[in-house]
Amino acid sequence: MASLAVALSVLSAAALPAPAAEPSPADTISVERIVAPAPALTPEVWTFSDCLDWAIENNTEVRRSMLNVLSARQDVLAAKDAWLPTVGFTTNQSFTNYPANEAGRDHNSYGSSYNVGASWTAWDGNVRKYRTESAKLLEQQRALAGDDAVVTLKLGILEAYLNIMYAGEAVKIAEQTLEVSTLQAERAKRFAESGRTSQVDYAQIESQRAQDAYNLTQARNSYETAKMTLKKILTLGLDYDLNVADVSFADSEVLAPLPAASEVYELAAAWLPQLKSNELSKSIYSNDVKIAKAGRLPSLSVQGALATGYTSGSSRNWSSTMGRNFNENIGLTLSIPIFDGNSTKRAVAKARLAELDYDLTRKDLLDNLSQTIEGLYINASNARARYNAGVSQLDAVKLSADLVNRRFELGYVNPLDFLTAHNNLLNARLELLQSKYMAILAGKTIGFYATQQLTLN
Repeated sequence: MASLAVALSVLSAAALPAPAAEPSPADTISVERIVAPAPALTPEVWTFSDCLDWAIENNTEVRRSMLNVLSARQDVLAAKDAWLPTVGFTTNQSFTNYPANEAGRDHNSYGSSYNVGASWTAWDGNVRKYRTESAKLLEQQRALAGDDAVVTLKLGILEAYLNIMYAGEAVKIAEQTLEVSTLQAERAKRFAESGRTSQVDYAQIESQRAQDAYNLTQARNSYETAKMTLKKILTLGLDYDLNVADVSFADSEVLAPLPAASEVYELAAAWLPQLKSNELSKSIYSNDVKIAKAGRLPSLSVQGALATGYTSGSSRNWSSTMGRNFNENIGLTLSIPIFDGNSTKRAVAKARLAELDYDLTRKDLLDNLSQTIEGLYINASNARARYNAGVSQLDAVKLSADLVNRRFELGYVNPLDFLTAHNNLLNARLELLQSKYMAILAGKTIGFYATQQLTLN
C-alpha cells in the first residue's frame, strides 16, 4: 500500500502545473481584517483623506468584496487539488444463512472483504489546467470588483464632502442675509413709528425678515442632511457628531484648466477596474472553449488497490485466510469518446457564443465611460460659465442693492423694489456658490479619472 500511494503521489506531483510567480490577491487579506471592529478612536475633525481611509477600511461593500476574494481563493485551491490522487478504504461484512443445509456445509456463513484503492487521472485533455487558470482569473476579477467598489466609494465621498462644504457656505450666506434683513426691519419699524413710512411697508419688510429666518432654518437642515449622508457612507451611526474640516477653493482652482477629454478617456480606459475585469473575461471564455473541446479527447486514469477477504467454513483460520487472500493490483483505464449525443458539440458552440460577450461588454463599458467623461466636461463647462457670469452678476447686484437700500432710507424707493433688490442679491450669491461647487465636483472627478488620485487640497 505504501509503495502504491507513493507511486501515485509522485506521478500526480510531476503532472502538477508550476506555481504562478505572481502573488494571489488573497495573500494580503485575512478573515481577522474583515471582521475586525471599527477603531474606537476617530478624528475630532474629519479631513477628506480621513474619510477616504476610514471608508476603505470599514465600508461593508469593500469588506464583502474581500470575502469574495477569499472565497475565490478556495476555488483556486480546489482546482489545484484536482491534480491529486484519491485514496479510499472500503470494507464489507456479510452474514449468510442456509436453511436447507447440505452435508459438509454449515447453516451460517460469515464473510468479509477489505479494500484500499487509489485512483489518479493522468490525462484529461488539459481540463484541470484550464480550470486552474480560469479560477485564478476569477480570483483576480473578484479583487477588481473590490477595486471598483472603492472607486464608487471615493466618488460618493467626494460628492458628499463637497455637499457639506456647499451647505456650510449656504448657511453662512443665510445668516448674513438674516442679519441684514433684521437691521432693515428694525430701521423700517423706527420709520413707521416716526411716520416716515406706513405700517404696510413695515409689515412687508418684517415679512421678508421672517422669510430669511425660515431660509436659515432650511439651510441648517440641509447642512445636517449633508452630514448625515456622509455619516451613512462612513457607517458612523446616527448619534455620532461629525465635524468636517473646511476646505477653501480659490478662483484659480475653480477655473483651473482641464486636460483634453480624449486624453482622460484613454487614461481612464487603461485603469478602471471594470474594463480590466472584462479583459480577464476574454481569457476565461477562451478556457471555457478549450474545456468544451476536451470532451472530444481521450482520457487516461491510473487505478490501484490492495485487497483481502475472509469467508467462514474454510479449514483455515481468519488470519491465515486473510494472508492468503491478500492481493495487489494496478491498472490503466483509457476512455475514448466516440459519440456523446452531440453534447460536446453543443458545449463548444455555447462556449464560443459566450466568448462573443467579451466584445459586447467591452463596447458597453467604453460607451458608458465615453458618456460619463463627456457629461463631466459638459457639467464643468456649464458650471464654469455660470461661475464667471455669476461673479459679474453678483458685483452688479451688490451695487444695485446698495443704491436701492440708500434710496429706500431716503424714502425714494417703495418696499417692493427694495425687497426685490434684497432677494436678487441673495439669489445671486447662492447661484454663484452652486456653480462654484458644481465646477469643483466636475473638475475633481475628471482629475480622478485621469490620475487615479483624489484630493481636495
